[in-house]
Amino acid sequence: MSENIEANQRYEKLEGANDVLLLNYQATFTVGKFKELVAAKFNEILVLDAATQSRRDSINGWMQRLWISEETSTIISGGDINWNSPKEGIDCQVLKIGSKGWQKGKMKIEVNKSFEPYGKTRVCIKFCPDEALEEKSPLDDIRQSEEYKKLSNNN
Repeated sequence: MSENIEANQRYEKLEGANDVLLLNYQATFTVGKFKELVAAKFNEILVLDAATQSRRDSINGWMQRLWISEETSTIISGGDINWNSPKEGIDCQVLKIGSKGWQKGKMKIEVNKSFEPYGKTRVCIKFCPDEALEEKSPLDDIRQSEEYKKLSNNN
């Protein structure tokens, strides 16, 4: 149980829209484009198909208002809907701008759809590396400087 808690704490939001995701060793997306595609697919699932359903029968209609009793017109308005990918995460690789290479790990997707007027669909992508990146020492830059090299060669 404590391992799961620790693993969940290592997940960090992928904020770089130009960072790259690799899924199933074949599909690549920038983080920004992947968020757009997830939001669009989520909205597509919720949107009413006017040719086959009435607004009240659509998933979007159900989520916006729960019709508890049609006889008494008891309706409860909805606020937001949240969707999460599996807790164990999704295998993927990430290539962050400025990094040395691909990093294997797990990804989680969180989607929030607001039913407020002009509500948006927000997507959050989180990543947890299988192996932690090597921590860079604040002294590494100093050790690489020419002055430091000269001083260390004189001793």
